[in-house]
Amino acid sequence: MIRLIASDIDGTLVPDGAPTINPEYYDVITALQKKGIVFCPCSGRSFQSMHTLFAPIADSLYFICENGTILRTADRILYSWPVPEEYIRPLVECGRKLPGISVMICTPEKTYCESGEDSPLYRLMHDDYHYNIENIPDVLAVPAGEVVKVSLFHAEDQIEEACRPLTESPWKDKVQMLCAGSKWLECVALNAGKGEAFALLQELLEVPQEETVYFGDNMNDLSAFQEAGASVTVSSARSEIRHAADLVGHSVKHDGVLHELKRILDVAPDHI
Repeated sequence: MIRLIASDIDGTLVPDGAPTINPEYYDVITALQKKGIVFCPCSGRSFQSMHTLFAPIADSLYFICENGTILRTADRILYSWPVPEEYIRPLVECGRKLPGISVMICTPEKTYCESGEDSPLYRLMHDDYHYNIENIPDVLAVPAGEVVKVSLFHAEDQIEEACRPLTESPWKDKVQMLCAGSKWLECVALNAGKGEAFALLQELLEVPQEETVYFGDNMNDLSAFQEAGASVTVSSARSEIRHAADLVGHSVKHDGVLHELKRILDVAPDHI
């Protein structure tokens, strides 16, 4: 019996960076909720971006935002995991030195970059992801205590190679560095992540692990796979994720998650 479902967004529910979702998801998720099943989008995206994507049903959802650094409902933050303040400046300064990299700072309410409003980073976040983003001269001017994530962006889909000097440095033992697609490396606190947030949500809702399902497609989803009763991916996912998942469904372009949600709906009892 399934009582809680969480799903990654980019690469899993929608192609990377897609500004809209198949509206059939709204109907299926609503039908699952009527059977007592909680649904939680779980993404590297900001809450503002996720709320826009799920606008017709957003007020009924839980959200795991910013790569597992914020757990919240539509109207309040339940828990957050900030980046230790002493690590923010070194991470930003390291990111600035890497060829092709743009740096982005994320807080629960707003996102900041310093690459310019005409940059690929700003245009992607503002136009496609619908972020509440501001370009400022220096992202280190953002109060350190508010920062939940330092994101490194590579417009040419070479994030792993470009960030290798950082991911192979001693900093890898200070923060988690999570690959979130071909453009993003996300730096978060060691005690943060999608798995940690998903486990806390299970605890808050008093849902045992065996009654949960998690959908994901990338390396930053592995920790949530470990906290789920069943882990599911799409055929378009990275090979490491396909090998780690309990089930591989159709590709994201063919709405693989939607197909699996319908299967869960079909077998779920009318009342839980």
